[in-house]
This record gives sequence, structure tokens and C-alpha cells, in this order.
Amino acid sequence: MSPHIDTDRLLFPRLGFIYNFVNPYLWTIFRILLGLWLIPHGYPKLFGDDAIPASKNFVNFGWDYPILWAYFIGCLEFFGGIFLVLGLGTRLVALMVAVQMFVISFAVLFPTWGWGKKGMEYALLWGLLCLILVIKGGGKYSADRFLPKEL
Repeated sequence: MSPHIDTDRLLFPRLGFIYNFVNPYLWTIFRILLGLWLIPHGYPKLFGDDAIPASKNFVNFGWDYPILWAYFIGCLEFFGGIFLVLGLGTRLVALMVAVQMFVISFAVLFPTWGWGKKGMEYALLWGLLCLILVIKGGGKYSADRFLPKEL
């Protein structure tokens, strides 16, 4: 159950109705927004020509099959984003995206990053937000609720 907002403590007490109405759905909105923001990053890797530029990071890491890794990341971002919107496999997808974001933050951007340079803070924020999803799960309004077990 979501906590009730004490309207007596609000500067504008009439907003309490809106806050109390939206409050039970905030976790769902948070999860859906993360998924919706993730999908457009994977789409061009899978269905456009962004896989080749994305594979260069894996070449720099010295990993074998860099193009396959780029397509894997495209799948994670595109299909994982859809899964987050649905709340299906939320913890697993969020964990995978968190790992991806921390790799981007500390293996791709870290050597030259500074706050506001190269966007490292965005990848780090994404990783931390996904860790919140790992801990919290999909929430009350998710497909995970219909599974017998979840991660």
C-alpha cells in the first residue's frame, strides 16, 4: 500500500488529491519510463546501421566477435526496454542494463570523463536507476506478478 500524502504539510494542500491519486502508480511509471528511454538506443543497433560503430568499443576491449556483442547490446536495449515496459523479467533485465551502464561509465568513458564531459554521468545515473529496479522489482502493476517466481 502506498503511503497517503499528508495534505496539512503541503504548501498547496489542494495538490494532495493529485499526489494521492498518482502515488500508487509512481513505481510503474518509473519502470515504464526507463524502458521507453532504453528502446530507441537498441533499435538502430538492430534495425539500422549503429551496430558497426557500437562494435568498436568491443574491439577496443579486445573482445572476440565485437559485432555479435554490439547486436547483443542492441537486443538488450531494444527487447530489454520492452520487457521493462511490460514489467517482465524486470530484475534480470535491470541487472543486465546496470552492468552495461557501469561498463560504459568506467571502461568506455572513465579515462577521460569529467562531470559534464562525454555524458558519463548519464550512463552512471542509468546504472544506479537500474540497480533500484533490481532491488525493488517490477512492482504491483507488472507482468512479473503473474510469474510463479522471479529473480
